[in-house]
Amino acid sequence: MKKHEIVNSLRIFKSRRDDLLHEDSAAFEHHLDRFVEFCLKDPLIQKIMQPISTRYEPDVDSWMKDVKESKNKIKFPDDSDEELFLRFGIMEKAANDFNYIFNLGYALGGKKRDGWIDVFRSVIIRPFADEISHRLGDVADLASPDARALQAVPLNRIPSPDQSKIFLSHKSIDKPLVYRYYNALKEIGFNPWLDEPAMAAGSNLEREILKGFQESCAAAFFITEDFKDEKYLAAEIDYAVMQKRKKGKKFSIITLRYSDAAPVPDLLTPYIYKNISNDLEGLYEIIKALPIEMGPIRWKASAAD
Repeated sequence: MKKHEIVNSLRIFKSRRDDLLHEDSAAFEHHLDRFVEFCLKDPLIQKIMQPISTRYEPDVDSWMKDVKESKNKIKFPDDSDEELFLRFGIMEKAANDFNYIFNLGYALGGKKRDGWIDVFRSVIIRPFADEISHRLGDVADLASPDARALQAVPLNRIPSPDQSKIFLSHKSIDKPLVYRYYNALKEIGFNPWLDEPAMAAGSNLEREILKGFQESCAAAFFITEDFKDEKYLAAEIDYAVMQKRKKGKKFSIITLRYSDAAPVPDLLTPYIYKNISNDLEGLYEIIKALPIEMGPIRWKASAAD
């Protein structure tokens, strides 16, 4: 496979996997069908599964019978390849007959039908997804964000793209200063949100600003001598506090106060608040305070070729 084909496979796999694990249970059957179908057809995944299929044939019906007869205990093969293949066989069976999920939930002693999908996710899907993700990273052999996200990072630590922006709040007169932060954060791999690059002409300003906060994991406020807590800045502070209350540890409010600057607004004082004398100090404080982090050191693509 060519490099762009591998990257595309990884991207689609991650999307299908995350939909299956994290989306609302009402669409679970749909996401299970799409995930199983993708695994059966994707050449990268088949590089893992086809060699195993020549050695093992999962007996899903016998496995279910053992679960029922063992009084709610689940046992998988000791061989990791055979276990991986059996888990996928169970998922394939469930995709073809959705009642299989409820039969398994009942066999495990679950009395509430609504919780059986979560049981199936925990017992069958998540271990399969973790293992196949790790193996895909090895097979892909790419020093890319997609491969790294699959190889070593637990799924619950991978934010979606609409959760990881960094909102840069500022006065218009401070735009040149904030653009320096924007460019630096973007260069090192973060996803900063700034009004001019993010909003198309004719956009509703208040709506787009609110959306920017909703898709962010942090808001950085730049307090300079020109800062005044008024109009849109006041609204942005309100939006930031609202997101902090909603997201808790997954949202940081970061206030940087330059020398000789205006006082920090009262609503921001309970949160991370640093006096700084230059942009480098400010960038350091932002990175340190973020709830997200970048991946391990790797070669640039231009140096690795």
